[in-house]
Amino acid sequence: MSIYAVTVPTFAQMLRSLSALLSKGEACALERGYDPQVLLEARLAPDMHTLARQVQHTCTQALDAVQRLTQQPLIPLTLPENLTAAKALIERTLELLAAVDPAQIDAGADRQIAIDLPNGIAFDMTGSEYALNWAMPQFYFHLITAYNILRHNGVPLGKADYVQHMFAYLRK
Repeated sequence: MSIYAVTVPTFAQMLRSLSALLSKGEACALERGYDPQVLLEARLAPDMHTLARQVQHTCTQALDAVQRLTQQPLIPLTLPENLTAAKALIERTLELLAAVDPAQIDAGADRQIAIDLPNGIAFDMTGSEYALNWAMPQFYFHLITAYNILRHNGVPLGKADYVQHMFAYLRK
């Protein structure tokens, strides 16, 4: 299976799910009579990032994967200030993913990828290792943390909301 097939389509379908989760969270907040901004500022624990930051990091992981695998400069993403901005960030990320050339992603499979973290930790790996062992787990970590923040704050979500793309395979 190609690196493109494992990454970009998966990022796109799960980002669409994240946008739907945010819409459901916003509707829940309005229905219950509180400002949806409360959700964007919520976090699971004091030392964890807010929902806004989780959305930003989810989009960042998807874009970083494309940019690293195709040797493009990394584009920092702005922290969304409200749910409208969060959904717009997801939409912009989806547009950039849609413009990706699959052959360019696959050409990055054997390319050396270096990740230097601010705390002095550095990783060196191939593009394939990076995609499978770094980009995908990081993407899913931030995505599921966003889901969990919404659930923790009473938004009525279930697995069907998380993997809504699976309903395309539902037997009739």
